[in-house]
Amino acid sequence: MVTLNYLYKEKSSRMDEVKERVMRQTMEALLYEEIIEVSKNEREWSFTGKSATGDFVTYSCKADVKWSFGRIKLEKNSIKRKGKACSNIYLFLEEILQNNLEAPNTSQFINELLETVAKDNQSKQFQLDQIPEQDKNYEALESHMVDGHPYHPSYKSRIGFSLADNFAYGPEFNQEVSIYWVAVNEQLVDVNVSKEMSFDEIVKHHVAEEEKNKIMEISKEKGSTDKKYVLLPVHPWQLEHQIQSVFAQQLNDKDIVILGTSITPYRAQQSIRSLSHRDNAEAPYIKFPLSITNTSTSRILAHHTTQNAPLVSDWLHKVIKNDSLLSKGNTNILREVMGVSFRYDELDPIQYKSAYGTLGAIYRENVSTYLEDNEEAWPLNVLSLTQKNGELFIQSAIDQYGIEAWSDALIEVVTLPIIHLLYAHGIALESHAQNIILVVENNLPKRIIIKDLHDGVRYAPEHLLRPDLAPKLNPEPESHKKFNRYSFIQTEDVSEVRDYTYDAFFFICMTEICFTFEKFGLSEKDFWCKCVDTITAYQNEYPQFKDRFDLFNLFSENASIEEMSKRRIYGDGKLYFRKVKNPLLLAKEGRK
Repeated sequence: MVTLNYLYKEKSSRMDEVKERVMRQTMEALLYEEIIEVSKNEREWSFTGKSATGDFVTYSCKADVKWSFGRIKLEKNSIKRKGKACSNIYLFLEEILQNNLEAPNTSQFINELLETVAKDNQSKQFQLDQIPEQDKNYEALESHMVDGHPYHPSYKSRIGFSLADNFAYGPEFNQEVSIYWVAVNEQLVDVNVSKEMSFDEIVKHHVAEEEKNKIMEISKEKGSTDKKYVLLPVHPWQLEHQIQSVFAQQLNDKDIVILGTSITPYRAQQSIRSLSHRDNAEAPYIKFPLSITNTSTSRILAHHTTQNAPLVSDWLHKVIKNDSLLSKGNTNILREVMGVSFRYDELDPIQYKSAYGTLGAIYRENVSTYLEDNEEAWPLNVLSLTQKNGELFIQSAIDQYGIEAWSDALIEVVTLPIIHLLYAHGIALESHAQNIILVVENNLPKRIIIKDLHDGVRYAPEHLLRPDLAPKLNPEPESHKKFNRYSFIQTEDVSEVRDYTYDAFFFICMTEICFTFEKFGLSEKDFWCKCVDTITAYQNEYPQFKDRFDLFNLFSENASIEEMSKRRIYGDGKLYFRKVKNPLLLAKEGRK
């Protein structure tokens, strides 16, 4: 009985922690994006909700406006309703969101928050007390990244996944996943491969010769003798919930043939829809479309992005290879070496709408391609990971070198490639921490590897350093903008290039690292001063780019930041961005 009571309390405590985080993170976003008005008295903030009867209800919390972009951080367990601790998330969401906001997607947003509560609580049941030593490698660490997005309130909504699906395919649960292979009529599929690769060379990492022969026999038995087929991998959830119904006609006509599951198992990475081969450490990762919604976006894989992936990767690879700074070995990219996609424009409009972005894949290089024997690779957001036992993942590394030396190394290693690509080449990357891999040697930051490039690049063609090297991209169709207005690569507005760096890299990635370093005694101001020192030292070393320092001004008074929650609540009918104080400028001026 004692054990049962203990387990009940533990599970109850975990649920309470999740609900508190969702409420706190929701309020941080609502207040920061000025969706909810607030009255401030130093650290005591108050705001109002509305009851079911229409009466105003007073809420309060303890909060701070941070140096970093004016981010708002609430003190844990400080939200109160009518002066008493608020733990009822259903009442909170009813009074703060449902009855209080006039917006088209409020109910949908509430559902995303409640799905986040359920799925995050589920993952907490399986979190290890401490990450074991044998799991301190890139593939395994991806499964230990349990926290989700640090700013977005619906950080683990995964709309479309049941809890059973979440357990089977969520990265935190580290389940063995068997992917499906399907054969698609070559007349209905487009394949684009990196210039240095071939289709067979890439696929052989996933389908051994014996398995390939077996698959081809099945395709002959089940398929049509007058059709040639292309082999395409499909995520098992996608096959069950989308492919069999959406492509029922193509399956009936034997334009698509389901061949069976893979012999070897895969592991889900923290993006959920990217899988790594468990038995072949050199196999390219596969990124799949999943018809679910997580955080801000539907996780489909548009046709043009699959076809652009190798083009963008080959281009960036050439840029890095021919650059004197980047080619020194401080920067690599995980090239997306092949993209495969169904040709949706062949479909009738009704089927096009339901099928768009649901059947395709992107093959991405394995991180082992770029690692030396004495190096380890970490997802960069592991720096902010607090393990279940309360210890930060990087505690031992900080103990080994001290916060000053370790933060200096980290900031220089991460920042230099990002700003050099921006300043020298006019290229901005969606470089949030999930897209950056930190390479360490003896626990000290050494260099970075950047990934997820197919639609995570932005540039103004006329402001590229070498516009002659830029790829001729497949344009996004007008219909794609209805799915995701925020997804575009080229722009005529140079400020959108710079702000892409502000938003992904400085606002999310570096700010969260800054908050983590605070726990080791490094102040926000000192952190941003170190960033300024790195940027100004770079500018002094490369005076030939002076005009471009002004063009892509990282020391502007304001930074333009995407309002992620406003987007979820009010929809994608317009773009939501806000101007906020730039901590780089504040730190630079503070030095004067």
